[in-house]
Amino acid sequence: MFWLESPARQLQSRLLRQQHPQAQIIYGPPGVGKRHFALWSAAQLLDFDWEPPADCEADALPVVPHPDFFALGPESDSKDKEEEPRGKAKKSVGLKINAMRELIARLELTSHRSGRKVAMLWPAEHMTLAAANCLLKTLEEPSGATTILLVCDSPARLPATILSRCERVRLVPPDWSAGLAWLQRACPGDSGAEMALGFASRAPLAARSLLRAEFGKEAARLATELEMIVQREVPPGTVARRWAKLEPGFCIRWLYWQLAALMREAVGISEPTARAARADLNISRSRLNMRACCDYLDQLNEANRLQDRSLNQELQWVELLTWWYGAAGFTR
Repeated sequence: MFWLESPARQLQSRLLRQQHPQAQIIYGPPGVGKRHFALWSAAQLLDFDWEPPADCEADALPVVPHPDFFALGPESDSKDKEEEPRGKAKKSVGLKINAMRELIARLELTSHRSGRKVAMLWPAEHMTLAAANCLLKTLEEPSGATTILLVCDSPARLPATILSRCERVRLVPPDWSAGLAWLQRACPGDSGAEMALGFASRAPLAARSLLRAEFGKEAARLATELEMIVQREVPPGTVARRWAKLEPGFCIRWLYWQLAALMREAVGISEPTARAARADLNISRSRLNMRACCDYLDQLNEANRLQDRSLNQELQWVELLTWWYGAAGFTR
């Protein structure tokens, strides 16, 4: 993963100078390779000749096969034992204090190989407040040669007390052309590479996962159904019944991308990411009501925030899709 080479060189340079980090926050957009980089960093800190597997990002909680490596991931809710409806994401209850206490107790033990101990927490922003306070004590008074790696999407969601005691390692996606070339090599023959990379905001691993899940076929179907609503060929409720059975975060993000791309084109902004993810909707860009569009983007953000709540998904989609019904709502 060539886009991780720069932060990798920085860590290797520090280790050559025997400047081992005490705690780092490894962050960046989803699908950029945060867990892969954290596992690689852990192996380097442990002086362990090992490379993370190519698909470690798909694992619930990937680990380094070393006795002095410890990982803490999200605990499953008891309700997760029941079979979830197809397309619905399982809920996570985050990183709890009991699991954090157990991890810290292990870090206080003597190293198995007389070297460093490394712990990886993912996703760190899902720590409960009690767990974060428990970790804070360890960050203030670390035990021996220990490094804690916190992996998250956004450091802003971590408590300020944790942020102030950790170094930050920001991972960014490669530029468009380089990322697309990598994706086409990873998924040869898939014609939807550009669309997937655009939808994933240039994050190559997220785009690869989309392609493996037949993103192109589902996106094409969403586009067809949305166009039918725009042209008033079907009522929103007809499409809402099917969309309610899909993963809500995916559909909400797809709608957001469609409108954001239309708005960019309306004001003359052209960029590969937006063009690739946009469906070919029969909507006049020159007649977009920007204020109504911005209000609708806020509505989508709110729907995304509430997607884990016990809401009637079909009614929610009727409301969201009605906005697209013909020219009402978003054109002058």
